[in-house]
Amino acid sequence: MKKQWLTIGFNAKEICSIKQFVAYKGGAFLPYIYDIHFAHYDATVLPSGRCSTKFSKRDAKHFLKICSQNGIKTTLLLNFGNYNFDDIVEVLEKFYLPLGLSSVVVSNKYLAEELKFLYPQLTIQGSCLSYTDTLNGLLEEQKCGIEIHNPATWVIRNLPLIREIHENGLKQKHIMSEGCARKCPLELWHRNEVLSNKYHSPHLTCYKTVTDIYIFLMANWITMKQLKRMEQYINALKLPRSTFANFDELYRFISLYDSGEPYNILDFWGTPFAQIRQDNVIMSDVFDDIFFDNTISDEINKEFLDQYVSKFDKISFFTNRSAK
Repeated sequence: MKKQWLTIGFNAKEICSIKQFVAYKGGAFLPYIYDIHFAHYDATVLPSGRCSTKFSKRDAKHFLKICSQNGIKTTLLLNFGNYNFDDIVEVLEKFYLPLGLSSVVVSNKYLAEELKFLYPQLTIQGSCLSYTDTLNGLLEEQKCGIEIHNPATWVIRNLPLIREIHENGLKQKHIMSEGCARKCPLELWHRNEVLSNKYHSPHLTCYKTVTDIYIFLMANWITMKQLKRMEQYINALKLPRSTFANFDELYRFISLYDSGEPYNILDFWGTPFAQIRQDNVIMSDVFDDIFFDNTISDEINKEFLDQYVSKFDKISFFTNRSAK
């Protein structure tokens, strides 16, 4: 795996165990970390769209201090909600910048422009929540001060576009698997529910759409094998929060990346796909280059996909397992 390539999101649990993270196996993670994303400790001031598990101002200060001492870049999430600009300025100037904050993630390009003007030393990162999926859109972000771009999550399926972005001199980060339906219409609603601490059945989220095998096959994920086709164009690989339940799982992901050992990317996904893991469907064995080269558009071509659908016939998770 490339050095300084992984962008990882930390929740309260990991923020509070940052010392264990940097010390894990003698600092095994440190060479691979591009940066760590985290939310403001007070979600009532600067929400992040993540579960607002509480951690304290003291925890945040300790987290930033340990990261700085170990050469880990830290990135504050400012990509969700309509923020009060004065609140952002206050928390940056009075707390985060003196503690060595490296960058911020923003979804609003006009906010990016204002922050870059005020804090030229701060790296401004784009957000997948801007849903930008064209080269022209990313070039517009660049004009507003965004220095590393995070296109919409479904762009991860589009190798030609990823190559074009790179050839135009733009830095880019991508999330390799999110498990959401392609352009999921429930995403913003779901994030607002999470932000409001409304925990509900997964059947009320995009879970109910990806149980259709055809929608699942077109969703926002790729295999490690496909990632290796595009890694030369990607500056940072963003791992979703559900990628690792503990540091051992993160270490396993890094270890498997370059090995010839069979792996299943769904091992690193959340519980909705547990049955696929139990049936040991090795995703990189099933989904070849031809599959990804032909699932770039939004069109669901059942005739083409049926050759892959047959690999999932025995998995009851899917409600639509054969051509209609």
